[in-house]
Amino acid sequence: MPAGQSHYAEYGAIVVLGLLTVTVVFVMMSLVRVITRVLSRIQTTPGKLATYECGEKPVGSGWFRFNNRFYLVAILFLVFDVEVALVFPVLARYTEFLRVGTGGVALLKVAVFAGTLLLGLFYAYAKGDLSWNKSIAVDQGDRE
Repeated sequence: MPAGQSHYAEYGAIVVLGLLTVTVVFVMMSLVRVITRVLSRIQTTPGKLATYECGEKPVGSGWFRFNNRFYLVAILFLVFDVEVALVFPVLARYTEFLRVGTGGVALLKVAVFAGTLLLGLFYAYAKGDLSWNKSIAVDQGDRE
């Protein structure tokens, strides 16, 4: 590191880049909003300003108790989707790892990675989080 230069100078570049990114995004979004308001021929009608533009009138309140099982299914999907996305590059180059002689190590690393996620799946199963139809007593028992 050159004399007189602080370690914080590297962070300054990151901050400047972050501010530049936020500024560019804000300017582009503002530009799109102005262009669509000025050049758009779409008329703003009460139907367009309604909560649902599909033609159905809203029934009931928008605030209701949401079933958390949907959230759990989405999280489990994301976990295994990310696992596949991270394992594919390793599998694509696996023949090269075999040629170099590190195929066993690569396979072990993939197995440890997948095994860790599998342990999480077993944990969720053991808690009963994967059963869709839970009784109320089970749901209330989880809160304690």
